[in-house]
Amino acid sequence: MLPQQFIIAPIALLITAFILSVVLKGRKCNIVVSLLSATASFLMIWAGLNVLLTNKPLSYTIVLYRVKGLTLGLNRLIFVVDHLSALFSVALGILGFTVSIYAIKYMDLYVGHESLRFFGVNYSSFLLMMYLVITAYDIVWFIVFWELMTVTSQFLVSFEKERPVARAAGYKYFFMAKAGSELIVVFILMVIIYLTRFNTSFDAIRYTLSLLARAYPGVTALLFVILFIGLGVKAAIYPLHSWLPDAHSEAPSNISALLSGIMVKMAVYMMARSFYWFAPSLIYVALTRPILEVL
Repeated sequence: MLPQQFIIAPIALLITAFILSVVLKGRKCNIVVSLLSATASFLMIWAGLNVLLTNKPLSYTIVLYRVKGLTLGLNRLIFVVDHLSALFSVALGILGFTVSIYAIKYMDLYVGHESLRFFGVNYSSFLLMMYLVITAYDIVWFIVFWELMTVTSQFLVSFEKERPVARAAGYKYFFMAKAGSELIVVFILMVIIYLTRFNTSFDAIRYTLSLLARAYPGVTALLFVILFIGLGVKAAIYPLHSWLPDAHSEAPSNISALLSGIMVKMAVYMMARSFYWFAPSLIYVALTRPILEVL
Protein backbone atom coordinates (compact mmCIF):
# COMPACT_ATOMS: atom_id res chain seq x y z
CA MET A 1 0.00 0.00 0.00
CA LEU A 2 1.31 3.43 -0.92
CA PRO A 3 1.81 6.16 1.71
CA GLN A 4 -0.84 8.89 1.69
CA GLN A 5 1.64 11.58 0.62
CA PHE A 6 2.33 9.67 -2.60
CA ILE A 7 -0.69 11.51 -4.02
CA ILE A 8 1.36 14.72 -4.31
CA ALA A 9 4.38 13.10 -6.01
CA PRO A 10 3.09 13.84 -9.55
CA ILE A 11 2.36 17.41 -8.46
CA ALA A 12 5.94 17.90 -7.25
CA LEU A 13 7.39 16.54 -10.50
CA LEU A 14 5.19 18.70 -12.71
CA ILE A 15 5.98 21.82 -10.67
CA THR A 16 9.66 20.96 -11.14
CA ALA A 17 9.07 20.61 -14.89
CA PHE A 18 7.37 24.01 -14.91
CA ILE A 19 10.30 25.68 -13.12
CA LEU A 20 12.91 24.05 -15.35
CA SER A 21 10.98 25.02 -18.48
CA VAL A 22 11.36 28.65 -17.41
CA VAL A 23 15.12 28.22 -16.93
CA LEU A 24 15.94 26.05 -19.95
CA LYS A 25 15.21 26.68 -23.60
CA GLY A 26 15.17 24.96 -26.97
CA ARG A 27 15.38 21.22 -27.45
CA LYS A 28 16.96 20.67 -24.02
CA CYS A 29 13.91 22.26 -22.40
CA ASN A 30 11.56 19.99 -24.33
CA ILE A 31 13.48 16.82 -23.43
CA VAL A 32 13.65 17.63 -19.72
CA VAL A 33 10.00 18.66 -19.49
CA SER A 34 8.85 15.62 -21.48
CA LEU A 35 10.82 13.17 -19.31
CA LEU A 36 9.60 14.74 -16.07
CA SER A 37 6.02 14.79 -17.37
CA ALA A 38 6.28 11.14 -18.42
CA THR A 39 7.54 10.20 -14.94
CA ALA A 40 4.76 12.17 -13.28
CA SER A 41 2.22 10.46 -15.55
CA PHE A 42 3.61 7.05 -14.58
CA LEU A 43 3.11 7.96 -10.91
CA MET A 44 -0.50 8.92 -11.68
CA ILE A 45 -1.05 5.43 -13.09
CA TRP A 46 0.61 3.89 -10.04
CA ALA A 47 -1.54 5.89 -7.61
CA GLY A 48 -4.76 5.09 -9.47
CA LEU A 49 -4.06 1.37 -9.78
CA ASN A 50 -3.07 1.18 -6.12
CA VAL A 51 -6.46 2.58 -5.09
CA LEU A 52 -8.39 0.32 -7.47
CA LEU A 53 -6.50 -2.84 -6.47
CA THR A 54 -6.25 -2.28 -2.70
CA ASN A 55 -9.68 -0.63 -2.35
CA LYS A 56 -8.09 2.00 -0.09
CA PRO A 57 -8.34 5.64 -1.19
CA LEU A 58 -5.42 8.02 -0.85
CA SER A 59 -5.93 11.32 0.95
CA TYR A 60 -3.55 14.13 1.83
CA THR A 61 -4.15 17.65 3.16
CA ILE A 62 -1.86 20.66 2.93
CA VAL A 63 -2.71 23.54 5.28
CA LEU A 64 -1.75 26.78 3.56
CA TYR A 65 -2.38 29.03 6.54
CA ARG A 66 -4.34 28.93 9.79
CA VAL A 67 -7.14 31.36 10.67
CA LYS A 68 -9.19 30.76 13.78
CA GLY A 69 -12.83 30.03 12.98
CA LEU A 70 -12.31 29.87 9.22
CA THR A 71 -14.24 27.05 7.53
CA LEU A 72 -13.86 28.07 3.89
CA GLY A 73 -11.62 25.61 2.11
CA LEU A 74 -9.25 28.22 0.70
CA ASN A 75 -6.92 27.86 3.68
CA ARG A 76 -6.21 24.23 2.86
CA LEU A 77 -5.73 21.89 -0.08
CA ILE A 78 -7.39 18.50 0.22
CA PHE A 79 -6.25 15.88 -2.28
CA VAL A 80 -8.18 12.63 -2.59
CA VAL A 81 -7.85 9.71 -4.98
CA ASP A 82 -10.96 7.61 -4.48
CA HIS A 83 -12.32 5.01 -6.87
CA LEU A 84 -13.77 7.57 -9.29
CA SER A 85 -10.71 9.80 -9.47
CA ALA A 86 -8.50 6.69 -9.59
CA LEU A 87 -10.07 5.66 -12.91
CA PHE A 88 -9.39 9.07 -14.39
CA SER A 89 -5.92 9.18 -12.85
CA VAL A 90 -5.03 5.97 -14.68
CA ALA A 91 -6.47 7.30 -17.95
CA LEU A 92 -4.69 10.64 -17.56
CA GLY A 93 -1.44 8.87 -16.70
CA ILE A 94 -1.56 6.60 -19.73
CA LEU A 95 -2.28 9.48 -22.12
CA GLY A 96 0.19 11.78 -20.41
CA PHE A 97 2.97 9.18 -20.49
CA THR A 98 2.57 8.27 -24.16
CA VAL A 99 2.14 11.89 -25.30
CA SER A 100 5.17 13.03 -23.27
CA ILE A 101 7.39 10.34 -24.79
CA TYR A 102 6.05 11.17 -28.25
CA ALA A 103 6.76 14.89 -27.71
CA ILE A 104 10.51 14.30 -27.24
CA LYS A 105 10.95 13.84 -30.99
CA TYR A 106 7.78 15.44 -32.33
CA MET A 107 8.49 18.92 -30.92
CA ASP A 108 11.70 19.07 -32.98
CA LEU A 109 9.40 20.27 -35.78
CA TYR A 110 9.07 23.58 -33.96
CA VAL A 111 12.73 24.19 -33.14
CA GLY A 112 13.65 27.60 -34.53
CA HIS A 113 10.00 28.43 -35.31
CA GLU A 114 8.16 28.49 -31.98
CA SER A 115 9.26 28.82 -28.35
CA LEU A 116 9.72 25.39 -26.77
CA ARG A 117 10.08 27.18 -23.44
CA PHE A 118 6.54 28.54 -23.86
CA PHE A 119 5.37 25.04 -24.78
CA GLY A 120 7.09 23.47 -21.75
CA VAL A 121 5.55 25.98 -19.35
CA ASN A 122 2.04 25.37 -20.62
CA TYR A 123 2.38 21.63 -21.22
CA SER A 124 3.58 20.87 -17.69
CA SER A 125 0.91 23.24 -16.30
CA PHE A 126 -1.80 21.59 -18.41
CA LEU A 127 -0.98 18.12 -17.12
CA LEU A 128 -0.72 19.46 -13.58
CA MET A 129 -4.10 21.20 -13.71
CA MET A 130 -5.84 18.10 -15.07
CA TYR A 131 -4.40 16.02 -12.25
CA LEU A 132 -5.45 18.65 -9.69
CA VAL A 133 -8.97 18.77 -11.16
CA ILE A 134 -9.50 15.06 -10.45
CA THR A 135 -7.79 15.03 -7.05
CA ALA A 136 -8.96 18.31 -5.46
CA TYR A 137 -11.70 17.51 -2.93
CA ASP A 138 -13.04 21.04 -2.60
CA ILE A 139 -15.38 22.83 -5.01
CA VAL A 140 -13.60 26.20 -4.78
CA TRP A 141 -10.19 24.72 -5.56
CA PHE A 142 -11.80 22.60 -8.27
CA ILE A 143 -13.02 25.69 -10.13
CA VAL A 144 -9.63 27.40 -9.68
CA PHE A 145 -7.82 24.44 -11.25
CA TRP A 146 -10.57 24.09 -13.87
CA GLU A 147 -10.06 27.69 -15.00
CA LEU A 148 -6.28 27.31 -15.10
CA MET A 149 -6.69 24.12 -17.14
CA THR A 150 -8.72 26.14 -19.66
CA VAL A 151 -6.11 28.90 -19.86
CA THR A 152 -3.10 26.60 -20.34
CA SER A 153 -4.88 24.42 -22.90
CA GLN A 154 -5.95 27.53 -24.82
CA PHE A 155 -2.31 28.60 -25.14
CA LEU A 156 -1.44 25.13 -26.42
CA VAL A 157 -4.28 25.16 -28.96
CA SER A 158 -2.95 28.44 -30.39
CA PHE A 159 0.71 27.42 -29.99
CA GLU A 160 1.44 28.34 -33.61
CA LYS A 161 0.49 31.91 -32.78
CA GLU A 162 1.68 33.35 -36.11
CA ARG A 163 -1.14 31.50 -37.87
CA PRO A 164 -4.45 33.46 -37.72
CA VAL A 165 -6.48 30.24 -37.91
CA ALA A 166 -4.71 28.85 -34.83
CA ARG A 167 -5.30 32.07 -32.89
CA ALA A 168 -8.98 32.10 -33.88
CA ALA A 169 -9.40 28.47 -32.77
CA GLY A 170 -7.77 29.28 -29.43
CA TYR A 171 -10.03 32.30 -28.84
CA LYS A 172 -13.16 30.38 -29.77
CA TYR A 173 -12.28 27.53 -27.44
CA PHE A 174 -11.39 29.90 -24.61
CA PHE A 175 -14.56 31.98 -24.74
CA MET A 176 -16.88 28.99 -25.05
CA ALA A 177 -15.09 27.22 -22.20
CA LYS A 178 -15.33 30.39 -20.11
CA ALA A 179 -19.08 30.56 -20.75
CA GLY A 180 -19.39 27.02 -19.41
CA SER A 181 -17.22 27.86 -16.43
CA GLU A 182 -19.45 30.80 -15.53
CA LEU A 183 -22.41 28.46 -15.23
CA ILE A 184 -20.41 26.33 -12.83
CA VAL A 185 -19.55 29.45 -10.83
CA VAL A 186 -23.24 30.41 -10.74
CA PHE A 187 -23.99 26.97 -9.33
CA ILE A 188 -21.35 27.43 -6.66
CA LEU A 189 -22.47 30.92 -5.66
CA MET A 190 -26.19 30.11 -5.69
CA VAL A 191 -26.07 27.02 -3.56
CA ILE A 192 -22.84 25.53 -2.40
CA ILE A 193 -21.06 28.35 -0.60
CA TYR A 194 -24.26 29.85 0.87
CA LEU A 195 -26.07 26.71 1.94
CA THR A 196 -23.02 24.89 3.25
CA ARG A 197 -22.07 27.92 5.39
CA PHE A 198 -18.82 28.25 3.43
CA ASN A 199 -17.78 24.63 3.97
CA THR A 200 -16.87 23.81 0.39
CA SER A 201 -15.62 20.23 0.66
CA PHE A 202 -17.32 17.62 -1.51
CA ASP A 203 -18.72 15.84 1.55
CA ALA A 204 -20.41 19.04 2.75
CA ILE A 205 -21.87 19.60 -0.72
CA ARG A 206 -23.34 16.11 -0.90
CA TYR A 207 -24.92 16.41 2.55
CA THR A 208 -26.37 19.88 1.85
CA LEU A 209 -27.85 18.85 -1.49
CA SER A 210 -29.48 15.83 0.12
CA LEU A 211 -31.31 18.19 2.49
CA LEU A 212 -32.16 20.62 -0.30
CA ALA A 213 -33.59 17.87 -2.51
CA ARG A 214 -36.02 16.84 0.20
CA ALA A 215 -37.24 20.41 0.73
CA TYR A 216 -37.04 21.77 -2.84
CA PRO A 217 -36.64 18.94 -5.38
CA GLY A 218 -37.47 21.22 -8.31
CA VAL A 219 -34.79 23.73 -7.38
CA THR A 220 -32.28 20.94 -6.87
CA ALA A 221 -33.06 19.47 -10.29
CA LEU A 222 -32.64 22.92 -11.88
CA LEU A 223 -29.24 23.30 -10.24
CA PHE A 224 -28.19 19.94 -11.64
CA VAL A 225 -29.22 21.08 -15.14
CA ILE A 226 -27.21 24.32 -14.75
CA LEU A 227 -24.13 22.40 -13.68
CA PHE A 228 -24.62 19.81 -16.43
CA ILE A 229 -24.80 22.50 -19.15
CA GLY A 230 -21.70 24.23 -17.78
CA LEU A 231 -19.75 20.98 -17.85
CA GLY A 232 -21.26 20.03 -21.21
CA VAL A 233 -19.35 22.82 -22.97
CA LYS A 234 -15.99 21.37 -21.94
CA ALA A 235 -17.24 17.84 -22.68
CA ALA A 236 -18.19 19.05 -26.20
CA ILE A 237 -21.70 17.65 -25.93
CA TYR A 238 -23.93 18.53 -28.91
CA PRO A 239 -24.87 21.34 -29.53
CA LEU A 240 -22.12 22.82 -27.32
CA HIS A 241 -19.34 21.23 -29.32
CA SER A 242 -18.52 23.79 -32.03
CA TRP A 243 -15.16 24.70 -30.47
CA LEU A 244 -13.86 21.14 -30.71
CA PRO A 245 -13.21 20.66 -34.48
CA ASP A 246 -11.27 23.93 -34.74
CA ALA A 247 -9.25 23.43 -31.55
CA HIS A 248 -8.29 19.83 -32.28
CA SER A 249 -7.27 20.48 -35.87
CA GLU A 250 -5.13 23.54 -35.06
CA ALA A 251 -3.38 22.25 -31.93
CA PRO A 252 -0.08 20.33 -32.26
CA SER A 253 -0.70 16.60 -32.71
CA ASN A 254 0.42 15.66 -29.21
CA ILE A 255 -1.85 18.30 -27.66
CA SER A 256 -4.77 17.26 -29.84
CA ALA A 257 -4.36 13.74 -28.46
CA LEU A 258 -4.60 15.08 -24.90
CA LEU A 259 -7.59 17.28 -25.71
CA SER A 260 -9.65 14.52 -27.29
CA GLY A 261 -8.27 11.67 -25.20
CA ILE A 262 -8.57 13.04 -21.70
CA MET A 263 -9.24 16.78 -21.35
CA VAL A 264 -12.88 16.58 -22.46
CA LYS A 265 -13.24 13.68 -20.00
CA MET A 266 -12.47 16.04 -17.12
CA ALA A 267 -16.04 17.29 -17.53
CA VAL A 268 -17.29 13.70 -17.56
CA TYR A 269 -15.44 13.17 -14.27
CA MET A 270 -17.31 16.05 -12.61
CA MET A 271 -20.59 14.94 -14.17
CA ALA A 272 -20.12 11.55 -12.51
CA ARG A 273 -19.11 13.21 -9.24
CA SER A 274 -22.10 15.58 -9.26
CA PHE A 275 -24.47 12.74 -10.20
CA TYR A 276 -23.35 11.09 -6.97
CA TRP A 277 -24.24 14.33 -5.14
CA PHE A 278 -27.66 14.77 -6.71
CA ALA A 279 -29.06 11.43 -7.83
CA PRO A 280 -29.50 9.56 -4.51
CA SER A 281 -31.51 12.41 -3.00
CA LEU A 282 -33.58 13.13 -6.10
CA ILE A 283 -34.35 9.43 -6.60
CA TYR A 284 -35.34 9.18 -2.94
CA VAL A 285 -37.70 12.15 -3.31
CA ALA A 286 -39.16 10.82 -6.56
CA LEU A 287 -39.95 7.48 -4.95
CA THR A 288 -41.14 8.61 -1.51
CA ARG A 289 -43.15 11.75 -2.29
CA PRO A 290 -45.97 9.93 -4.18
CA ILE A 291 -46.20 7.44 -1.34
CA LEU A 292 -46.35 10.18 1.29
CA GLU A 293 -49.03 12.05 -0.68
CA VAL A 294 -51.19 8.91 -0.80
CA LEU A 295 -50.77 8.33 2.92
